[in-house]
Amino acid sequence: MHTNTTSMKLSFGEKFGYGLGDTASNFVWALMMNFIMFYYTDIFGITAAAAGTMLLFARSTDGVVDFFIGAIADRTKSKWGRFRPYLVWLCVPLAVVFVLAFTTPNISPAGKIVWAWVTYNLMMLLYSAINIPYGALSGVMTDDPLERTSLNSYRMSLAQIGGIIANSSFMVLIVKFGGQNQQLGAQRTVMLFSAIAIVLFLISFVTTKERIHPPANQHTKMTEDLKTLFLNRHWIMMFVTGIVNITFAVVRGTAGIYYLKSYLHWDGGQIGTYFLVSGLAMISGAMMTRFAVKAIGKKAAFITSLVLVALTAIPFYWIQPDQTTLVFTFVVLGMICAGINATLFWALVADTADFQEWKYKTRTTGVVFSATTCAQKAGMGIGAAFAGFLISAFGYVPNAVQTPDALHGIILLNSLIPAGGLLILSACFTIYGLNEHICKAMREELAQRRQREEPAVPNNETILASGAETLASS
Repeated sequence: MHTNTTSMKLSFGEKFGYGLGDTASNFVWALMMNFIMFYYTDIFGITAAAAGTMLLFARSTDGVVDFFIGAIADRTKSKWGRFRPYLVWLCVPLAVVFVLAFTTPNISPAGKIVWAWVTYNLMMLLYSAINIPYGALSGVMTDDPLERTSLNSYRMSLAQIGGIIANSSFMVLIVKFGGQNQQLGAQRTVMLFSAIAIVLFLISFVTTKERIHPPANQHTKMTEDLKTLFLNRHWIMMFVTGIVNITFAVVRGTAGIYYLKSYLHWDGGQIGTYFLVSGLAMISGAMMTRFAVKAIGKKAAFITSLVLVALTAIPFYWIQPDQTTLVFTFVVLGMICAGINATLFWALVADTADFQEWKYKTRTTGVVFSATTCAQKAGMGIGAAFAGFLISAFGYVPNAVQTPDALHGIILLNSLIPAGGLLILSACFTIYGLNEHICKAMREELAQRRQREEPAVPNNETILASGAETLASS
């Protein structure tokens, strides 16, 4: 049998437990999105250009590794399932390397760059090795569309809890744990984050269950998995979207900490409040996603959220340092929309995995999610490098009063540049082909197949009658 006969409805406890896995992951992700460039330039002690170059290559060249992680996860067989075991196997190694990446050794500048390259790459490898199976897990817990959206709403909401803790406390805890020694403070802060993450990964493992399994006779090679993946035009759209969306999110996130410190002149407490408020706003958006989908559908809600995130970024170009109310107004509105956008992204990726199974009669959830994660990491690399190079080109000097040119560059990276990129992306996403009607017809046929011992050939007449003729010609 392809799947067991248990209900595809998920309990609150399972949704919440699954979401805690992304709370754990987001301790790493939040620091990578918002603080890693600042850490390398102002605490660790290398230039923005050197850090940008490192991040570009580190994040943009490990896609092959990510694909193999997904393929291996798809082929994993254990009493715990295919994807859940990785939460147990890798939570401690990830925690250890996370600490090492935020440890500053007493070595030469050249040695520091080598240390940063090694620890950062190893950290991102382990992050992928645990997060790719974790993400794929959501695709095999249920195939119910609203349950899947709800599950990802819990995931994004609880991810933001990790983000709120990391973002709002990082600068404060550095001072608390290290005093004037920022390097020691950063190391001890990440030690605390790592310990919490281990516990949360284990809770996520215990509370979740895999229900959807590959066809019993499925035996594919990795080359075949890759071939069918790139024949899946709906996944290709999500792949491109992942690169572009994360690129501009990282550009803005990287510039954001410089914007708060150098332009608004906020201290650690004010910065913590900013990230607390923005994180709570993103949680609100994630929990509103289900209602947005019921009202206008996933695709329309995703496009709308992209447009609104862009429009709320534009005013930051004109906001003055003393206009605190406007800062919080637009960040709250923007993060609500970003919460909807982030939640829908992974729900849409899960739909492309369903399409893969429907069209090619093989379910490779791990490959689909790993290749999408590869896109996001490429976007992280491109965004961080772009921001780092421009910050350096505009003349940013660590721990100093910045020139007007440097401040103007930071403002552009926090407003008009990411807004323009997201508006272009929203227009391009209109060609995405999986809508609610097509997905419904696809799920119904997959459900019929899963009740039989052998997968069936797609019933084109049924699909056409259901209004999915565009899917049949994909």
